[in-house]
Amino acid sequence: MRSLIIGGGKIGYYLARVLLEKGYTISVIEKDKEACQKFANDLSIPVIRGDGTSISVLEAAGVEDVDSVIAVTGRDEDNLVACQLAKRLYQVKKTIAKVNNPKNVATLKKLGVDIVVSSTENITGQLEREVDSGKIKELLPLGGKAAVFEIVLDDSFKLGGIPLMDLEIPQNVNIISIIRGENELIIPRGMTTLAPGDKLMILANNKDKNDILKTLRIE
Repeated sequence: MRSLIIGGGKIGYYLARVLLEKGYTISVIEKDKEACQKFANDLSIPVIRGDGTSISVLEAAGVEDVDSVIAVTGRDEDNLVACQLAKRLYQVKKTIAKVNNPKNVATLKKLGVDIVVSSTENITGQLEREVDSGKIKELLPLGGKAAVFEIVLDDSFKLGGIPLMDLEIPQNVNIISIIRGENELIIPRGMTTLAPGDKLMILANNKDKNDILKTLRIE
């Protein structure tokens, strides 16, 4: 997967590191010379110094070959223009823009940006998710209202051997898969049982995710 990040501030730098660790091929556009040097020196990735709203700069960064453009500059209008150019001129499959003003979220979506992330809303949501970070971990947000979560059953889990059909799993929670040991993947059925050490992947609404913790008696 190839991604172009526009904006080399703290968010862009952290995002690049995370995506590199996940196996993405990353390139970056940034105006500031020192920020460009930091990316090049620390991450050893292609960095284009320039304006991400410039067609020539986008082309120099290889925008026509990327799967996604992620605009995280400090200016909402720049993030919008960069995403629009990527989508309309180069048919980039997915565009993602950070907005600093939450009031701009609806506008950017109407103007064609695939995913709009509000800094304010994201921080608030992250604080809420971190409350239970030791018990349940968000893996993949889905539209802001639901997500795929991970739960690891530790040695204190006491319901081993009881079939899932007898655990009264909440209707608003779906256990997608179970990973047992090093590499055993289990697709759960009614007679499937859980054991300490199991890693559960679940799908749930954000507001309902803790219901499964109560069912599994995880405190």
